[in-house]
Amino acid sequence: MRKILGFLKIVLSFAIFVVCFSCIGDNTSSDNEQINDSIAAVSTLEFDAPKVTLWTYDADLDTMVKNTIPADLTIELVIDTLNNRYANAKLKLDKIASDTVFVKIDDVSFLQQYGTTGNYGFMSEVVFSLTEVPDVNYVFLDFEEIDHASPGLYSRKNFENKIIP
Repeated sequence: MRKILGFLKIVLSFAIFVVCFSCIGDNTSSDNEQINDSIAAVSTLEFDAPKVTLWTYDADLDTMVKNTIPADLTIELVIDTLNNRYANAKLKLDKIASDTVFVKIDDVSFLQQYGTTGNYGFMSEVVFSLTEVPDVNYVFLDFEEIDHASPGLYSRKNFENKIIP
């Protein structure tokens, strides 16, 4: 029993060490930028129009939450909604090819502030929201690669967490 407790103490100490030091990096931001701690801070943002949230990522439960989806959903409405939700994102529709939407993000410096969970939440919300549009199954995200996010082709299968309808 003592061996098990000793092993658990070592594992727990290692886990705490990893969590504390996993996202240490160069935080070079201007005085005008406000650093958000995690996706939880981003998830509470309010925006004026449109008053639609589509899908949200719940970091505490590691789940996608489906909100009210308008019947007349379009790619443009989703991109406008995401740009209002994430003011610094400035998502731009590049093109639509077959069942794939190509989206460009020129400046991803805001994502560097979110860490792994924040980037996962942002990207999953973008992908889930855009693939809610009929006949859209994939989203190609075009941006400069950063520590916790990579550009590329994504579908809902890339985010294998539980879904709350």
